[in-house]
Amino acid sequence: MSLQIKGKPQPLVTLAILLAIGILIGLTIKSIGYFWVMLVPNIFLVVLTLSLLMAYFDRQDPSKAEPAVYPSLSVLIPSYNSKSTIVRTIKSIQASDYPGKLEIIAVDDGSTDGSREMLKGMKGVTPLLLDKNGGKAHALNTAMKIAKGDVIACVDSDSYPEPSAFRKAIAALYRDKRNGAVTCFIRVDKPDSLLKKIQDIEYLTGFGFSQMATSAIEAIFVTPGPTTIFRKTALDELGGFDEENITEDLEIAWRLRKHGYRIDYTPEALIYTDVPNTLGSLFKQRMRWYRGKFFNIRKHSDMLFNPKYGLFGVFVLPFSFSAELSGIVLSFSFLYLLLRQAIWFSGFMASNIALGGSLTDLTGMIGLGMSAMVMGLLLVSPWFLVVYLSHVIGRKKFKIEETPVIGIFFLFYGILISFFYCISFFQEINRSDYRWK
Repeated sequence: MSLQIKGKPQPLVTLAILLAIGILIGLTIKSIGYFWVMLVPNIFLVVLTLSLLMAYFDRQDPSKAEPAVYPSLSVLIPSYNSKSTIVRTIKSIQASDYPGKLEIIAVDDGSTDGSREMLKGMKGVTPLLLDKNGGKAHALNTAMKIAKGDVIACVDSDSYPEPSAFRKAIAALYRDKRNGAVTCFIRVDKPDSLLKKIQDIEYLTGFGFSQMATSAIEAIFVTPGPTTIFRKTALDELGGFDEENITEDLEIAWRLRKHGYRIDYTPEALIYTDVPNTLGSLFKQRMRWYRGKFFNIRKHSDMLFNPKYGLFGVFVLPFSFSAELSGIVLSFSFLYLLLRQAIWFSGFMASNIALGGSLTDLTGMIGLGMSAMVMGLLLVSPWFLVVYLSHVIGRKKFKIEETPVIGIFFLFYGILISFFYCISFFQEINRSDYRWK
């Protein structure tokens, strides 16, 4: 979906904060040492992981009972320039084994790639063709006005629910009258490149283990865009989705909690979704995700440390926000280390040349690198268990050939994501334009 919200850039303020953080971290490293500056944020993340592991092992399996009569279901598909995926999305929904009444509303949000013409000729679909692009939230709100179902399923136009997904998710929705939404197990569709395989591990752990652990403490963080099931009465009470928000799936989850609704999760409801296949498209996606999170933390700051919202308010939300801040600290610290080592290496090479020494004597650098790698492996060791448990949740057999990808995920992908956090943080401080393309 396309969406642009004008910002009010403040480059001088951003530059001042950038310099202040850099100087502060530099002084801290000089005072207590690089080791401790890197260790403390990582220990913080380990504590968060161990807490979620305890919640996971302490959980009680919910009832698997299904409702005697399944409610009517309206599936809303917001679409913008989705010619290459929209047909497959609709066909996957039409293949559903949902036993109740099901209607499909495909909302074309001003597409220019010919996908709106494709929707006109599709059988079993109510096309809703909007002339002007207004963004995903606007498209969903427009569709809800004509939706007849008691339950709303929001499905992205590049996502593909398994046949049993709606049936299992709605069974979970109706096992507690306080449930306003149910999230599903989102998996990467066709992970056929290295970047997609890395994201497959990320989605497996994030929408498998993490979603189950936070569900156990009633603190699910987001109602994922690829597919989430909502009670229509809950959405009506909230006034629908926030149309001035680039992460409407995050914001609606927090607002549901503010209105006293629970958000449940069922790993049996399996959804496959397309993911970025280039670093550029991944960067754009994550800028939207992470800026949306910072934006919504400001918007819903009253939820931070608020016991009214249970462990979501006093634990998950503060810890999650702090994890992003830790990523910023780690990014600055990593850049400091690279700069320092570059200066050291230049001096080392110059001295060796002057003294006629060997240019291959890099034992100091190798030793430092090995020490950092060992420390990193120790700090991420709980996540090896998380990856294993996520395979169990997803009923996915672990294959030995996945080991190198998991290694890259732990050793390099986390650094990349930390830099993305850092950039999004400064974009948010700068109040740059919000773009979702």
